[in-house]
Amino acid sequence: MTTQAVSVDVAGPADEPAVPDECRDWLRRVADLLIPASETMPAASDAGVAARQLDVVLRSRPDLTHHLLRAWTLTVDTDPPEVMAELRALDPTAHDALCLIVAGGYYTNPRVRGLLGYTGQQPHVVGIAEDIDEELLSRVIERGPRYREA
Repeated sequence: MTTQAVSVDVAGPADEPAVPDECRDWLRRVADLLIPASETMPAASDAGVAARQLDVVLRSRPDLTHHLLRAWTLTVDTDPPEVMAELRALDPTAHDALCLIVAGGYYTNPRVRGLLGYTGQQPHVVGIAEDIDEELLSRVIERGPRYREA
């Protein structure tokens, strides 16, 4: 294995994660090995995990950016099928971050969520009168408040 030194500018605009196009290309290839297409679901690259979804993930978790860049620099010359095993051995933290980035980008994609039938968290109204036994509450009300002054 030959390691190539890669210069990375990690100081991009505040609203744009600083990930070079070469890193995004590498991520696209690796991500498709982690989440390949199926008959009903798109591959990771088709879900944009190396494009728009990567930006979504890194805006939410900017601490993952340097792990991604480190994973890329460590394995830039490695064949994609061997990247994950090599990363697991060389840098488990970068390996875990890469898995989180790919999975996070994939499952936050609106198309993927739609195909899964996941609509996100929905409010659930609880009818108190229906769900609480008033007899159980009467003992608490009768005894009055019990607390310590802080």
